[in-house]
Amino acid sequence: MTGGASVGPGSLKRAGKFLGIVAIFTIAGPLTIAAMVSLLVIALGAPLLQLLLAVADLDALRTVASFAAWLLAAIAILASFLPSVAAGTIFAWSAIYADLNAIWMAWLAAFAAVAGFVVFGMFIRPSESSALILPSVQSFAQGISLFSMLAVLGFLAASFCWWLARPLHRVKHTP
Repeated sequence: MTGGASVGPGSLKRAGKFLGIVAIFTIAGPLTIAAMVSLLVIALGAPLLQLLLAVADLDALRTVASFAAWLLAAIAILASFLPSVAAGTIFAWSAIYADLNAIWMAWLAAFAAVAGFVVFGMFIRPSESSALILPSVQSFAQGISLFSMLAVLGFLAASFCWWLARPLHRVKHTP
């Protein structure tokens, strides 16, 4: 048989690297997003919470705020899971099979995943009992502002994931 795709050690090695890159983006991406969101909330919300606690003298509010911060981190992980898988798949395909392993390709993959996430939020309305987490985008202007905010987070997460996956996508392949 000639011209067919062969399954050999080289193709299995490429498939393993592909799956490794996708796994790195799938695990490290949501954790990075959750860490950044938590840091933003702590940096912006801590002074306001301290002022509220000083004025109202509500010690029970500390427990609620702590629980809310953990809940926000968990929701950030869940919400960024599908875009991270999509960005990892796009980057892994381009890095392993198209030899486009530059950091700008990871950024483009993240921007494409964020754009898909926002566009799906414009057209798909999951029921309240659904496990699918999508933003509720009401207008084009709201979609653009949501994309720009999420693109910054995706840019930082994709940079970190690209750096973590570097040993997998830097090795040259032999045909």
